Amino acid sequence: MNTPLVSILIPTYNQSGYLLQAVKSALHQDYPHLEVIVCDDASNDWDSRLLEDFKDNPGLRIHRNQTNLGRVGNYRQSLYQLAKGDWVLMLDGDDYLHNPAYISSAMKITASNPGIDLVFSNVARLYDGNTDNIVPARANRDLPKIMEGRNLFLQLADKKIALFHSTVLYKREKAMSMEFYRKNIISSDWESLHRYILTGKVAFLDTIASVWRIHGGNATRNISAQGRADNLQAITEPCHAARKLGGFSPSELDNWFNRRLWKVAYKDAQTLLKAGDNHGFSLYLHALEQISPPTARRIRRSPKILLKRLLTRMSGTRA
Repeated sequence: MNTPLVSILIPTYNQSGYLLQAVKSALHQDYPHLEVIVCDDASNDWDSRLLEDFKDNPGLRIHRNQTNLGRVGNYRQSLYQLAKGDWVLMLDGDDYLHNPAYISSAMKITASNPGIDLVFSNVARLYDGNTDNIVPARANRDLPKIMEGRNLFLQLADKKIALFHSTVLYKREKAMSMEFYRKNIISSDWESLHRYILTGKVAFLDTIASVWRIHGGNATRNISAQGRADNLQAITEPCHAARKLGGFSPSELDNWFNRRLWKVAYKDAQTLLKAGDNHGFSLYLHALEQISPPTARRIRRSPKILLKRLLTRMSGTRA
């Protein structure tokens, strides 16, 4: 049997201060059948000398987009047009792989069970400016090593589970057939991955596979109220896909949708009010009402939300 080719894709934009570490971490993986592809999205800070030491490395390819495609567009370019692997891992240019044996361990477990078509693991967080403080993730506790993807999907509603993008190995052909990265939202990865796990088996490796660097330029730290409202598609779309696929009871999916939507929307509402953005809060609640009027009403009546709104008004913040 042929050894599967794995593509580690490194989409990057204005991340020259971090990119070298990302590339080194990918090339240092001990899996022998590997390609590493840097896809630069027309960065303003691109320096061709940065990766000069790797110019003769046959395992590394560097592609530069002529025009800026945007974060999700660059994901699509990397997956659909540049990758050649049987399996793909998407590593943002400001993150890096932590465990040099992660790819080989993942490929070993997929070889042991052909039904597995996705492998994921944990990340650690690294807060910029504090290189000694790598904080392990608090998610993915007590998960079995191999599970049915549909069972993992249902657990997303109640358990603290995260398919961290920089740890997920998925099959390229299946991902493309499912229109991966079809939504231009912050959680385009989760919108895709949560649909993906509705079929097939999933393996979880209990290790820290990568490091997620937290800094001021993270897309997830600079999301607007409208961006948060649009991002609710990461819940509605997988739920719609599950209903269309069948095999779940209506009550299972109703429970999944209501619980998952509440957790995300309540956190979004608190974040907007904490920032004093009453206008954004109103915009977000209006969008939420179009999706789930009961959830919008529940947030409006929440004592903590009512108190935060009162405090922002008393401080002089206007909607």
